Amino acid sequence: MYLAFAFTLVFMLLHLYWAVGGTWGLPLMEMRNRSAVQAANWVVCAVELIGAFFILALNHPAGRRVPAWTLLVPLWIAAVVCLSHGVYGFVTKGLYLSGWHGAVDFPSVPGVSAATAAGRHRLSAIQDLVVFEPCFVLQGALVALAAWQFVRTSARRRTWLTSVIVGTVLIAAFGTLLSLGGMHVAVY
Repeated sequence: MYLAFAFTLVFMLLHLYWAVGGTWGLPLMEMRNRSAVQAANWVVCAVELIGAFFILALNHPAGRRVPAWTLLVPLWIAAVVCLSHGVYGFVTKGLYLSGWHGAVDFPSVPGVSAATAAGRHRLSAIQDLVVFEPCFVLQGALVALAAWQFVRTSARRRTWLTSVIVGTVLIAAFGTLLSLGGMHVAVY
């Protein structure tokens, strides 16, 4: 549980870096309006901080006094979102690097040459595969494991694990199908 808590706070620091205007890992960000990205990352920081306290509550006496679902539902959502984001990212960025550029909808920036954009997008896809997507998968797995430890019976643990896997597969598959169909959803 404490590892999930610590990793959530560390991952939040990356979003804090972006929230205050950092650009590493964000293609061509220095040439775009940053306000939407910064606002989105402030929201992500708040969500991750709240999530970290939900994780801590799993091991706190107060966590045993509330209905288990009040802790498990938000943590299930967090685990599935993180895991499916990572799986989806591995698939789409892998497709992008293999030549299927329609798999990822990188933002276009007026005044940037096609060659510059292509180079930055390739770098971003590599960074995603090497840094960001593994972080999402690790965070999702740690959150799922922390909540799994909170569940007391083996039958409920199996149900928990199955529901996390099914939720992750369904969301990642849906997102991948959307991308392959040319439909993309992005915050920025």
